Amino acid sequence: MDPALIGWLSIPALLLLFGLGMPVAYAMLVVGFVGYFIVAGPTRALANISVTPYSSVAVYTLSVIPLFVLMGNLAYRAGFGQDTFWAARQWVGRFRGGLAMATVLGCALFGAISGSSVANAVTFGKVAVPEMRAYGYSRRLAAAAVAAAGPLAAMIPPSILMVVYAMLTDQSVGKLLIAGYLPGFMTAGIFVVAIYLMTLRNPNLGPAVLGITWRDRISALKGVWSILLVALIVMAGIYTGIFTPTEAAGIGAAALLLAGVACRRLDLRGLWDALLDTAKVTGMIFAIVVGVFTFNFLIALTRLPNRAGEFINGMGLSPIMLLIAVMILYLILGCFMDTLAMVFLTMPVIFPIIVAQGINPIWFGILLVQNAEIGMITPPSASRCSRQRA
Repeated sequence: MDPALIGWLSIPALLLLFGLGMPVAYAMLVVGFVGYFIVAGPTRALANISVTPYSSVAVYTLSVIPLFVLMGNLAYRAGFGQDTFWAARQWVGRFRGGLAMATVLGCALFGAISGSSVANAVTFGKVAVPEMRAYGYSRRLAAAAVAAAGPLAAMIPPSILMVVYAMLTDQSVGKLLIAGYLPGFMTAGIFVVAIYLMTLRNPNLGPAVLGITWRDRISALKGVWSILLVALIVMAGIYTGIFTPTEAAGIGAAALLLAGVACRRLDLRGLWDALLDTAKVTGMIFAIVVGVFTFNFLIALTRLPNRAGEFINGMGLSPIMLLIAVMILYLILGCFMDTLAMVFLTMPVIFPIIVAQGINPIWFGILLVQNAEIGMITPPSASRCSRQRA
């Protein structure tokens, strides 16, 4: 059978397995192995699958992922997420829609030490939504604030998605992380402005919180000093080149551990839960990595990226038109797929085309992460997230 045909058929086969509910890692592993078996024969397929599980994850770049995940879990178990929301509440709560603004600002700040959109959404879904509902906020505004602000962790470093993109495309993790700060906080600012305009038009959506004094505002800052310090250390260390991203993540995790213990917020049970959650999430990500590398071997063997590039070039699209088409594709995929699965599935085919068009890979990576954030809140993904947070 023509290898190119096997390569093209592998895409709908993957989507079919996704639709049937098979986990992403297993689906990519099965399709990659079966396709490689058909094209190259049993000997090469078995030899390939015997070394891929180790060679794909024994990469220094990936060592930053468990440390970033551990940072977020330590901060969550120590209750630092609640502190960020409370501090933002005291400062902007007096405005109409202030609690929704506080949710956005808290998510942005907590995202600077979390790295996980899910952890961000879960933390603020438990803290912010009940607070907003208690003050008579619209249920839709309360849910939308958490759903929209939660994915900010994908853009604001530390970002697991950026690390994965850097690994798949052989780009600098440090450059990607630094490039994410400005668009991440700009997005948070745009959300705040949008909330202000919505509540200005309809004050019943989110009434102001009265009775907050300057003493309350200053006092609330005591709970966020540790997060600000850790975020500053991580950002400054990566930006100046003093730390590698992995070293910065290790220092950040150690600093959060010390802060949690010093504040008597993190006991042995909390530490154990943080480590256990980190192991589960890391195992899931690494399983996906094994699956995607197995699938990528099939893609490379069938020369699918080259054929797709020839097809795209034959269409005569300009770089801008190509970017628009790719972004529309990601928005559609984001409605049905997890962000990591979406990036793993598309990068082997799309990235060579992007490079061939002369598009900057770092700039494209930021654009990709921004689209992934949007994909996380577009229906039906938003409805799935809402059920999980509830």
